[in-house]
Amino acid sequence: MEYHEYANLFPMMSAEEFTGLVASMRQSGYDDNAPIIIYDGKILDGRNRYKAAQEAGVTPILLPYQGDDPLQFVIRHNLNRRHLNESQRAVIAGRLANMKAGRNWNNSANWQNNKKQVTQPEAADMLNISPRTVARVKAVERGAPDLIPQIESGKMSAHEAQKTMKARERTEARAKTAEAGSIAPNSTIWNVICADIMTWNPDLKYDIIVTDPPYPREYLPLWEVLAYQAAKWLKPGGLVVAMSGQSYLPEIHAAMSKHLTYWWECAYLTPGGQSAQIFPRSVNPFWKPLLVYCNGEYTGKWFGDVCKSSGNDKDYHVWGQSVSGMADVIRRFCEPGYRVLDPFCGAGTTGIAAISEGCYFTGIDNDQEQVNISIGRLSECK
Repeated sequence: MEYHEYANLFPMMSAEEFTGLVASMRQSGYDDNAPIIIYDGKILDGRNRYKAAQEAGVTPILLPYQGDDPLQFVIRHNLNRRHLNESQRAVIAGRLANMKAGRNWNNSANWQNNKKQVTQPEAADMLNISPRTVARVKAVERGAPDLIPQIESGKMSAHEAQKTMKARERTEARAKTAEAGSIAPNSTIWNVICADIMTWNPDLKYDIIVTDPPYPREYLPLWEVLAYQAAKWLKPGGLVVAMSGQSYLPEIHAAMSKHLTYWWECAYLTPGGQSAQIFPRSVNPFWKPLLVYCNGEYTGKWFGDVCKSSGNDKDYHVWGQSVSGMADVIRRFCEPGYRVLDPFCGAGTTGIAAISEGCYFTGIDNDQEQVNISIGRLSECK
């Protein structure tokens, strides 16, 4: 017999569960208290029992559906029998959305013509879940349909599947940008080089270094390398403006002060009030320090000490900052025509911000793929 479309909203049993059902029928026969319900000549409820009865060689009990709302009958019976989480129910709601359904009042002959499409919010309500979860599942269905079985089986939540899908999209976008950057030429306005900050020696001096070094403890030695090299790379009075985490600030200040003059500490507000959780310190920080050190005595323009960003941007680098945030930093410290250096350029965000503010840019990174991504992104700047 065929299965009704309402029955097919719900997944079949797992192979292990089905094997147990077949074994039970072979041993005890068909359970009289679990009839298979037939509607419109199709199985409305009992697909697994029907299939198991065939395999076990027993005769199932078939009864016609007697109610006036077959869809609600299927939903109610399946939700009562199964322990489905919200994400699993969202997959079902996603299938139900846009399906035609309705109640058969008084067994009307015109009922089939009067059925209406179930909207996505209605489907969410029928399955007792939030419309947002259904929307997540539908997004995964469009962008990564191979993950739907993982949600349906309970191995992955809708949120986890959406994160996986977005991670794939970011990886693909990075690869595409890196491929474009691998063949794109540098510009007279910007230049990105694969190099090591410990050994790189430029043929000119820079007005300012704007950078975002890595924060974990194992990278602390890089701060002294940065300060030592900055004293050679910068013009007299030039600044290092470096974003930092808070966990190791005393060590960072001690390292930087060996070679440069401490000038100020600004605040970079975390976008949208978002907070990273620093579990070892039991702190939810809502800002990052911007450490300002000078090569000698600062003689540049006045600057405000609070910078803001309109949002996060991790599309091209796991530690990436937004263009809007880095542009705010550039505006506060730079004049048009300044030569800006970022020795940890990552995906080139500082360069995009510098160019947008009328500056020249040089970036270095020791990862060739990140260099290619930077060149690919900067090549698109107008």
